[in-house]
Amino acid sequence: MASSLSSLFLSNPRPLRPSNPKHNPTQFHLPLRTLQTLTFSAAKNSSQTPKLTTDPPPPPPQEKRSFAVATGELFLGIATRIIKRRNGIVNNANSAPVVMFEDKEEERELSYFWRRWRRRKEEGAASVVVLEDPVGPGVVWEQRLEDVEAERGRKVVTSPGFSFSAAGLLFPYHLGVAKFLIEKGYIKDTTPLAGSSAGAIVCAVVASGASMEEALEATKILAEDCRRRGTAFRLGAVLKDVLEQFLPDDVHTRSNGRVRVAVTEILWRPKGLLVDRFDSKEDLINAVFTSSFIPGYLAPRPATRFRNRLCIDGGLTLFMPPTSAAQTVRVCAFPATRLGFEGIGISPDCNPENRATPRELFNWALEPAEDHVLDKLFELGYIDAAVWAEENPVEEIVRDDY
Repeated sequence: MASSLSSLFLSNPRPLRPSNPKHNPTQFHLPLRTLQTLTFSAAKNSSQTPKLTTDPPPPPPQEKRSFAVATGELFLGIATRIIKRRNGIVNNANSAPVVMFEDKEEERELSYFWRRWRRRKEEGAASVVVLEDPVGPGVVWEQRLEDVEAERGRKVVTSPGFSFSAAGLLFPYHLGVAKFLIEKGYIKDTTPLAGSSAGAIVCAVVASGASMEEALEATKILAEDCRRRGTAFRLGAVLKDVLEQFLPDDVHTRSNGRVRVAVTEILWRPKGLLVDRFDSKEDLINAVFTSSFIPGYLAPRPATRFRNRLCIDGGLTLFMPPTSAAQTVRVCAFPATRLGFEGIGISPDCNPENRATPRELFNWALEPAEDHVLDKLFELGYIDAAVWAEENPVEEIVRDDY
């Protein structure tokens, strides 16, 4: 997604430096013992010596996965392949940048539906701006003119901004990171934020002014509900209820021009959209819900409608969307190197010792973990941010742009 972290900060004389990742210690596994059985021939001589044979060990039992995990893994697998493919093309100097929603008319039969969609797009072209991520070439998204104007209307912008990745139910990790960044002065009221899926939720929470501990308790309420009644098909409804009760009525006003929420519009090809102007609290919650919409997981349907567009999870096209600040620090709840990401500021790679396995992380991202695990994720997010901050002192990197 990015070639190096230093490319994030072209105007900063001292670029932010991610901590050097450490290798996990080698894991040892005890060899399986072969199963030995005795077989007897049908010879009449009963004194014949039994014959010792060696059979291969039985195959291990297949791991049982819930429907929620299976659906989520399928979506994450598709997203990971898109990300890795994009990175591979971007890193190849001889390849053209990827524009995920660039369509050619000659490749498609001009059906009535397609002509109607093209006419609507041409009519609305004057109200849409197409932008390219300066950090990840080939990552393109759209913004409404109202969103661009909302960003330009801010008198003070504190740099760097912080972008939070899609994370599923690993949401407490982002809360722990945000708690440290707020406490130490990295995130102020004028700091731009951006996020996809769970990252979009944490951005709304930070903008609302609520404490991260309160958000962690609300997360536990959601997790307990899903553990008792199930996750697949109903997580979306539970999420909306929790956000409606937790966020203040003026959260959309606090978020306008500051918080970018990434969603993915689907028609012929997925297209990234960034939204940072919200008409009401309900509109903001709908944006966050759409940004988190894994098809067949949050609700029993393949997509959701947001502002008259069919959309799904923003992480598919904008896993860690750029902020409106001149510099952006990206926060990833998964081990960045595992997903092929480069230039990530804060992630489990900052402090890889005593970590959960990738399988455990993906399971916890799709099925709610127990409360003590949620507390641990919160703690690890705080610790990883502290490790990153050791090489990026707040007095050297945080500045206000007027």
